[in-house]
Amino acid sequence: MRIAKWFMISLVALASCATLYQKEGLFTNGYSDLRSGKDTFVVTFRANEFTSAEAVKEYALRRAAAVALKNGYRYFAVLDETGKGKHLHYPSIRMTIQCFHEKPNQPVIDARSM
Repeated sequence: MRIAKWFMISLVALASCATLYQKEGLFTNGYSDLRSGKDTFVVTFRANEFTSAEAVKEYALRRAAAVALKNGYRYFAVLDETGKGKHLHYPSIRMTIQCFHEKPNQPVIDARSM
Protein backbone atom coordinates (compact mmCIF):
# COMPACT_ATOMS: atom_id res chain seq x y z
CA MET A 1 0.00 0.00 0.00
CA ARG A 2 2.75 2.42 0.93
CA ILE A 3 4.65 1.70 -2.32
CA ALA A 4 1.52 2.31 -4.39
CA LYS A 5 0.95 5.65 -2.66
CA TRP A 6 4.59 6.71 -3.27
CA PHE A 7 4.28 5.61 -6.92
CA MET A 8 1.13 7.71 -7.43
CA ILE A 9 2.74 10.77 -5.82
CA SER A 10 5.76 10.35 -8.12
CA LEU A 11 3.55 10.09 -11.19
CA VAL A 12 1.63 13.24 -10.28
CA ALA A 13 4.89 15.13 -9.69
CA LEU A 14 6.29 14.03 -13.03
CA ALA A 15 3.10 14.84 -14.91
CA SER A 16 3.03 18.38 -13.54
CA CYS A 17 6.41 19.31 -14.99
CA ALA A 18 6.94 21.22 -18.22
CA THR A 19 8.29 19.24 -21.16
CA LEU A 20 12.06 19.20 -21.41
CA TYR A 21 14.18 19.47 -24.54
CA GLN A 22 14.36 15.79 -25.39
CA LYS A 23 13.61 13.34 -28.15
CA GLU A 24 9.96 12.37 -28.37
CA GLY A 25 9.39 8.86 -27.09
CA LEU A 26 6.59 6.42 -26.44
CA PHE A 27 5.75 8.02 -23.09
CA THR A 28 7.47 11.40 -23.43
CA ASN A 29 6.84 14.57 -25.38
CA GLY A 30 9.69 16.24 -27.21
CA TYR A 31 11.17 16.74 -30.66
CA SER A 32 11.13 14.69 -33.82
CA ASP A 33 12.41 15.46 -37.30
CA LEU A 34 12.54 14.02 -40.78
CA ARG A 35 14.14 14.87 -44.09
CA SER A 36 11.55 16.00 -46.62
CA GLY A 37 13.90 16.94 -49.46
CA LYS A 38 17.54 17.35 -50.39
CA ASP A 39 17.98 20.36 -48.11
CA THR A 40 14.61 20.54 -46.34
CA PHE A 41 13.50 19.02 -43.07
CA VAL A 42 10.36 18.97 -40.95
CA VAL A 43 11.00 19.58 -37.25
CA THR A 44 8.22 18.97 -34.73
CA PHE A 45 8.11 19.66 -31.01
CA ARG A 46 5.22 18.42 -28.91
CA ALA A 47 4.81 19.47 -25.29
CA ASN A 48 2.45 19.12 -22.38
CA GLU A 49 0.06 21.73 -21.06
CA PHE A 50 2.63 23.02 -18.56
CA THR A 51 5.04 24.16 -21.28
CA SER A 52 4.73 27.70 -22.62
CA ALA A 53 4.31 28.39 -26.33
CA GLU A 54 7.55 30.41 -26.20
CA ALA A 55 9.48 27.43 -24.83
CA VAL A 56 7.97 25.15 -27.49
CA LYS A 57 9.13 27.49 -30.27
CA GLU A 58 12.59 27.87 -28.70
CA TYR A 59 12.96 24.08 -28.47
CA ALA A 60 11.87 23.65 -32.10
CA LEU A 61 14.39 26.25 -33.28
CA ARG A 62 17.08 24.60 -31.18
CA ARG A 63 16.30 21.26 -32.81
CA ALA A 64 16.24 22.87 -36.27
CA ALA A 65 19.75 24.21 -35.65
CA ALA A 66 20.93 20.79 -34.48
CA VAL A 67 19.45 19.13 -37.59
CA ALA A 68 21.12 21.67 -39.88
CA LEU A 69 24.52 21.20 -38.25
CA LYS A 70 24.19 17.40 -38.12
CA ASN A 71 23.59 17.37 -41.86
CA GLY A 72 26.54 19.63 -42.69
CA TYR A 73 24.69 22.94 -43.07
CA ARG A 74 25.40 26.19 -41.28
CA TYR A 75 22.26 28.24 -42.00
CA PHE A 76 18.55 27.54 -42.11
CA ALA A 77 15.35 29.40 -42.88
CA VAL A 78 11.89 28.57 -41.58
CA LEU A 79 9.70 28.09 -44.65
CA ASP A 80 6.49 27.14 -42.87
CA GLU A 81 5.37 27.03 -39.26
CA THR A 82 2.18 25.61 -37.81
CA GLY A 83 1.27 25.08 -34.21
CA LYS A 84 -1.41 25.00 -31.61
CA GLY A 85 -2.28 28.19 -29.79
CA LYS A 86 -2.42 28.76 -26.06
CA HIS A 87 -6.15 28.06 -25.92
CA LEU A 88 -5.68 24.45 -26.98
CA HIS A 89 -4.66 21.82 -24.46
CA TYR A 90 -1.21 20.75 -25.67
CA PRO A 91 1.17 23.20 -27.34
CA SER A 92 3.11 21.94 -30.32
CA ILE A 93 4.82 23.31 -33.39
CA ARG A 94 5.83 21.94 -36.76
CA MET A 95 8.40 23.78 -38.85
CA THR A 96 9.59 23.13 -42.35
CA ILE A 97 13.14 24.38 -42.69
CA GLN A 98 15.47 24.81 -45.64
CA CYS A 99 19.18 24.52 -44.98
CA PHE A 100 22.10 26.29 -46.64
CA HIS A 101 25.88 25.82 -46.67
CA GLU A 102 26.52 29.48 -47.53
CA LYS A 103 24.55 32.48 -46.29
CA PRO A 104 21.94 33.34 -48.95
CA ASN A 105 20.43 36.74 -49.72
CA GLN A 106 17.42 36.14 -47.52
CA PRO A 107 16.82 36.16 -43.78
CA VAL A 108 18.28 33.01 -42.25
CA ILE A 109 19.36 31.74 -38.84
CA ASP A 110 22.95 30.83 -38.18
CA ALA A 111 22.70 27.33 -36.68
CA ARG A 112 25.96 27.83 -34.82
CA SER A 113 24.41 30.68 -32.84
CA MET A 114 21.65 28.52 -31.38
